[in-house]
Amino acid sequence: MFDDAAAARAALAGHFDPPRLEQVISALVPAIVFVPSAGPPTRGGSRIGGVPDMGPGAEWPRPSPPADPEAVAARGSPDAGNEMREHFAKRLPYAFFAQVDLGEAARLGSVAAGLPQDGRLLFFYDLAAGPWDTGSRVARVIWDRTPADQLAPLAPPADLAEAAAADRAERVKIAEEFGNDADAARSSGSAYDAPGRAMTLRATLRLPSVASIEIAALPEIAAAARSTSGEGSDLAGDYEAAVEESSDSDRQETWRRQQLLGSPQPEQDDPRYDAVVVTRFGVQHLDREERRRRREEIEREARGWALLLQIDVKDWMRSEFADGAVYFLIRKDDLAARRFDRTVAVYQQT
Repeated sequence: MFDDAAAARAALAGHFDPPRLEQVISALVPAIVFVPSAGPPTRGGSRIGGVPDMGPGAEWPRPSPPADPEAVAARGSPDAGNEMREHFAKRLPYAFFAQVDLGEAARLGSVAAGLPQDGRLLFFYDLAAGPWDTGSRVARVIWDRTPADQLAPLAPPADLAEAAAADRAERVKIAEEFGNDADAARSSGSAYDAPGRAMTLRATLRLPSVASIEIAALPEIAAAARSTSGEGSDLAGDYEAAVEESSDSDRQETWRRQQLLGSPQPEQDDPRYDAVVVTRFGVQHLDREERRRRREEIEREARGWALLLQIDVKDWMRSEFADGAVYFLIRKDDLAARRFDRTVAVYQQT
């Protein structure tokens, strides 16, 4: 990621000739990233993990049960399926993922123009089932406008805290069995909670992934990346190398993977395609032939969706033994109407 176009131009000059370099610079996508802050989270401030700040009488949200719990459980391995069955039977609350201070975001300028300018966005996710249940049921995004002087940390419900403790104990046990760092497992998160960290929001520019919708701004590179004949492979390779180099620090400092707005950094394909499939066709996946036949339709509709938040699960949980990313996605019309209840969550892992 780059602080501005000048920094991007200097970093990318070794990958492209001057005309193509300017094309690439023009395709950079603005986004907001989370930078760790010193000290504990402040009241109403931006954070990853921990607990949300809410007003008097607020209740921790719980997902509605799936229409067919057995169908969801059957999508996982036998062990994962059994864990989901237990999870559904307990009617457990969501895990809390992030809090975004919208006033702080607004001060960054045009990059945050699509968001409300006051209050906070609170992001909740059902990590125990979400990887097997793409859609709106597993996500809850709340636009909270409680005045700051009325906010207080919302304690997790007892059943959520109990589930988190049990999950963490199991992770410690596994770490001890395999000779891994059990102390790290004790201090890390679980499928139900994560350590709270204060964050500062910062505007940035990012290269669009070749898997993202925004790569269409670079048609030659997009065509080369899709080619099965090898045509344009040098160009595609140069671009991939530039993306890889600009992302090197993301692998060491995984907080860099957390992102508000902008173009998703997919683990697989653009997650907005999954959002279209689940909302338009009412299924988790289309088979290969159906996906191929409807590709243009899906891609066209996906342009009407926006990334709200991307969370790297390993960084959120603060655990080496977590994987994947969660993408909170919303139709642009719903974002403009502040219909955050229509947010869809997509989980991906490599």
